[in-house]
Amino acid sequence: MAMPHPTPAPTTLGQRLAHRMAERSMHAAELARRAKTTEATISNWLNDNVQLAHVKAMQLFNIANALEIDPQYLLTGEAPKAAKVHEPGAEYGSQELKRETLTLAIQLATEADDALRERGRTLPPSKRAELAMLAMELLQEGLPKAKVLRFVVSAAA
Repeated sequence: MAMPHPTPAPTTLGQRLAHRMAERSMHAAELARRAKTTEATISNWLNDNVQLAHVKAMQLFNIANALEIDPQYLLTGEAPKAAKVHEPGAEYGSQELKRETLTLAIQLATEADDALRERGRTLPPSKRAELAMLAMELLQEGLPKAKVLRFVVSAAA
């Protein structure tokens, strides 16, 4: 019994587009309507009558969205690389360390409020909370306490 040959991976924009249209059982007219473009554009893409460097970004995104496919893959055939996103404080540190940093941030916000009181001004609770959050972010970034305090006092002024 002969084994069926696996279908080769699509190598051109037109092949990837045709492959995905077949997977989604979508004809050119339907894709054009959903992607807010013309059938002529879809035909040009299917027949590889477009230079990749000249593909319009909005057309690419509209067509990719209509087909529920990644635009980078559709255009180049390459899977998108996972973006490494770093958010301050997103690390999994110990709760004790976070508590200490938060306590210090609140103390610095209180010191900033005290410095303003000496000048005859007071901060509403919402502003003190903002200062504490700012102090915590700066401390997590590794800034020295004295610099954070100066920054928080000037931000409060």
